[in-house]
Amino acid sequence: MNKKTTQDLEDIIEKTKSGSISKKDFRTKIINFEKQIRDYEDSTVRTSYKKNDAIDTFNGASLDHEFGEGTYIRTITMPKDMIYLSAIHLITHPYFVMKGSATVISDKGLELIEAPYHGMTQPGTQRILYIHEECVWITVHPTNKTDIEEVVADVTSNNYDHPKLKIK
Repeated sequence: MNKKTTQDLEDIIEKTKSGSISKKDFRTKIINFEKQIRDYEDSTVRTSYKKNDAIDTFNGASLDHEFGEGTYIRTITMPKDMIYLSAIHLITHPYFVMKGSATVISDKGLELIEAPYHGMTQPGTQRILYIHEECVWITVHPTNKTDIEEVVADVTSNNYDHPKLKIK
């Protein structure tokens, strides 16, 4: 990462740790961080979530997809020492960390998560993850659809302009 990107990440971390960042300010900072990461020569931007896509394995991470009755289950395995920026989530859903550990930065604060762990993702959540040990993270989304791209479009947003994400 370049010096500005590193400084911006450090600023996000410090303000998140101290609890001195509002949801609106966090969103502004994470949007700027994402723009800088996209411009970084060694970054990979996922354009598809399909299992057999050529980009299914990106920066050493891999995805696996399963469908149950009314559910889409996604497993991502992320290698040690990588930084990931999650999608912007639209729906409340559970997640499970089955293996490894990661520092998670979100508008809720900074948290070290170690397997086994589970939590609930709320609409509007976007996270920066630093992977300390190879991490297996599972999300479960309610849906009757079986096309991965359609499910992803229903449960995530490309930006914070979606009506469900408005800050009141």
